[in-house]
Amino acid sequence: MKSKLLSLGLFSLTAVSPFFIPSLTPSASAGCIGVTAGTQIAISREASQSTRVNRQSSPGCSGSTAVSTGKQVCINDGRCEQRRTVNQNFEGGNRRGYDPVKDINVDVNVPVHVKSPRAPFSNR
Repeated sequence: MKSKLLSLGLFSLTAVSPFFIPSLTPSASAGCIGVTAGTQIAISREASQSTRVNRQSSPGCSGSTAVSTGKQVCINDGRCEQRRTVNQNFEGGNRRGYDPVKDINVDVNVPVHVKSPRAPFSNR
């Protein structure tokens, strides 16, 4: 009889433990989140492609998110110049009194250059 009560007690404890464990563990947090995603496509003899990302975040920033996307396409006989500049400024809720947290920055910028020996779409 005691083993049945012990089993029932352990089962009850494991059944309700998911409700108590989150209150015992510190929550994960991050600062502000900045995401850039861009594609530069050049079909030309030569290409110069670049992306520059500038970010500023207020101290203790949390809760702000910025997402920037962009696409550039250049089809040219000679040279393509593609420049992309992203500016993101975060001023989210101030986390005074909390441990400092890091911002999360994700940058996915893909330059694609297809070298063309002559003018695209020409009848030569």
